[in-house]
Amino acid sequence: MNDRALPSGIVTFVFADIEGSTRLIKRLGESYADVLDRHRALLQEAWDGFNGHLVGLEGDGSFVAFQNTEEAVRACAAGQRLIGSEHWPMEPPLKVRMGIHSGLAAPHNGDYVALAVHQAARVINAGYGGQVLISDDAMKSCATTSGLQFLDLGRFRLRDFDEPTRLFQLASDGLEISFPAVRALPAEGHNLVHPSTSFIGRETDVSLLVSKLAAQKAVTLVGPGGVGKTRLAMEVGLRVAPSWADGVWAVDLAVVDDSSLIEDAIGSALGVAPGGASRWKEILDYLAEKHLLIVLDNIEAHVDTCARLVRDVLRYCPNVGLLATGREALRISGEEVFHLLPLPIPPAEGGDDPEVQQWASVRLFLDRAHEARPDLPLESAAMGAVVGICRRMEGLPLAIEVAAARTAVLSPAEILAGLDDMFHLLRTNDRTLPKRQRSMQALLDWSHRLLSPAEQAAWRRLSIFGTGFSLEAAAAAVSGADIQADEVAEIVWSLVERSLAGTDLTANATRYRLLETVRQYGHRNLNAADEAGPVATRLAAWYLQRLGPWKAADRAWIGEAGLELDNLRVLIPHVAPFDQEAAQQIACLVGRYLDSVQSFATGIEELTRFARDLAAETSSRVALLAQLAHLQLRVGAVEPAREILARASELRLRVGCPDWDDVCVDRANGDVAMRSSNPEFAASIAETALAGSVSPRGRARMWNLLGLATSAMGDLDKGAAAFESELAEHRLAGHEAFVAGAAGNLAEIASRRGDDSTAAAYQSQCLESALALGQPVLVAYSLLLASRLAAGTGDWTTSALLAAKGSSMLSEAGQQLYPDDLSAFDALLVRTQQALGDTNFDRSVRDGAALDAAVAAEMASELFGQIAGRLATTLGSG
Repeated sequence: MNDRALPSGIVTFVFADIEGSTRLIKRLGESYADVLDRHRALLQEAWDGFNGHLVGLEGDGSFVAFQNTEEAVRACAAGQRLIGSEHWPMEPPLKVRMGIHSGLAAPHNGDYVALAVHQAARVINAGYGGQVLISDDAMKSCATTSGLQFLDLGRFRLRDFDEPTRLFQLASDGLEISFPAVRALPAEGHNLVHPSTSFIGRETDVSLLVSKLAAQKAVTLVGPGGVGKTRLAMEVGLRVAPSWADGVWAVDLAVVDDSSLIEDAIGSALGVAPGGASRWKEILDYLAEKHLLIVLDNIEAHVDTCARLVRDVLRYCPNVGLLATGREALRISGEEVFHLLPLPIPPAEGGDDPEVQQWASVRLFLDRAHEARPDLPLESAAMGAVVGICRRMEGLPLAIEVAAARTAVLSPAEILAGLDDMFHLLRTNDRTLPKRQRSMQALLDWSHRLLSPAEQAAWRRLSIFGTGFSLEAAAAAVSGADIQADEVAEIVWSLVERSLAGTDLTANATRYRLLETVRQYGHRNLNAADEAGPVATRLAAWYLQRLGPWKAADRAWIGEAGLELDNLRVLIPHVAPFDQEAAQQIACLVGRYLDSVQSFATGIEELTRFARDLAAETSSRVALLAQLAHLQLRVGAVEPAREILARASELRLRVGCPDWDDVCVDRANGDVAMRSSNPEFAASIAETALAGSVSPRGRARMWNLLGLATSAMGDLDKGAAAFESELAEHRLAGHEAFVAGAAGNLAEIASRRGDDSTAAAYQSQCLESALALGQPVLVAYSLLLASRLAAGTGDWTTSALLAAKGSSMLSEAGQQLYPDDLSAFDALLVRTQQALGDTNFDRSVRDGAALDAAVAAEMASELFGQIAGRLATTLGSG
């Protein structure tokens, strides 16, 4: 499509897709193609009727652009009416969900590369079939809403949106209006998810806990596994959220495999962006000025680390409270321990008593059982069995809920009989376990026995995941000679229906997870079946095929790698005993992702551990060591990098570099030379490599090194040519994560040549991409160049503000400027101080450092637009 035919400027994007398309394919088989074609034809009629431009089709999804927001809304309404009035060959009928969002964009080769596109995709992911969701930005750009009706659904936290956004639902004639809650976190000052089931039997505990929570105080909720600690903590958090000015923020430590990652998990939950080497100090500084409650859930595997961190928070953060859950206390000063007991259980003979249904354990069983079987009989015999189950389970909520789910296929009496049998077997086994744990073990043993062989195998194989997983990943882990890949989805849904797995919609896409107790049970069975090795190596191969460190680092790769990061971290120690090289490659994947999002300190910490534990002498280990040295150099740690590179170089002599990272050692050695003020040696390394046979990615990296070195030596023409070659190589290979950096380097060259217009155009592209990909270092570099351009226009105050913010962001990320860049920056500060005077300069520096990053980025973007002659420039288009 010709770019000129597509809207530009403020564009309204519409995404539409079929709800439950995978199940439809299974049900309809070959006839699904006819349904898909008819659905597309109906929607195309709606798009054409309101001047919509179909940008692309992928699977069952449509991507449409409109210049006019009102037309986009009316097209969606028309499309829903057409879909709803069609006679579909299945029941329930086909339903389509739609999302509408407006933002700044320009076409490029018949498509769009803009943050607004990603945001529009997040809007549709929050909806349901038959629903049309509209973002606040789209509503604001809608000139008129005559004849249209909208429901204000509230504000929600969606990925790719810097701030919570308000969502509206189109509620015009002929459209459905009744839908479940939006699939997104509400912006209520917390990250707690409202449970879908009722809260039963803990009102007294809630009241007591609420009364104990206070600033500079830690309360630890202690109890056995399955007693309901997490659910109670979440309920309490929801109750008290309005009373904490800066909210309530939960951190799930069950998914944290290594205690060294807890600080990062807390920072991520609080929204503190990854920064420099002193990650914990940054978090404490952030908390020092906040009035909020932190919920540390499942501390049992990290008690010592949590004790230290909680002690720091209590000492340095006067308005922060903490609520922890675990199987043991932290044992620190300022902590109050709250022991959570199982739910009360009725006497054994209570089945005939009508009042028995008032016991909390019985109420919980009946509530969950009615969800599974609405017609559950409540005669005396059935109630007697329910009482027996609650007593056998000793009031453990999780055990009761899992048992209640079985009423979908078994009567309470049959459930009780099954437990009787398993209890007898258990009493002959491990008597060292506490009685309550033996009860849970009995339930899980018995639940396991009731599953089919395929479901049993899936349960134990899914335990390899540390957190949520997609159906595609599940198929990779579960499928084998006994289970076909296309059978896995139904098996996973079966485990969900049996309360052995749950769904997680917080990532704006359906993922699945095993409850922690269920996962641990499955993992014991995985080891007992001697399947840990095959499952781990199979899943590692799948992840590497999909996300291997040799893949193009485009936006899709970055998004998926970030979503799977915790699973990748957990998988490495599982696969290492069976395939060290695969483990090393996954470690390189993790390192490359953290480098792409410029989380350097976390990357150094993790790769240091991986390099220690994954010692097999392979070419992938060479890449792993070089990646670690590269991250060290990012933060200016030259000497540690030299030592690591010495090991990498010595190993390279014996095993070589992998073909997917062929210049890794030489590139890092070149950066050592640059950091050591020896650009001549760096240039010779690059030129030698480029004269030989090098991979496309390797050529891009060496062009980058040559550009840095020659421009530092004063040869701007040669530097510009090198950076242009780097940019072309990255674009050709689809490495979006590095295109922004190349554009920024060209901007720097243009600026040094005095070509401010070209510099602004290149840096505008760099800034836009860096914001979309979450690259704080490149945002900071953009602010520094904007500062220099502002100085060139005589706007010294803006120059000082942006310089201070850019410098602050680089410091937070631990990034060190190259010597020539540092000299240029220092000279700019001197000129700015002379122009403003000491008092005004000092005030501007303080204000700039405190400036919100998004505000600073907007200031820079406007400045680039003014100097380049337009607001946004897409280089190389048309």
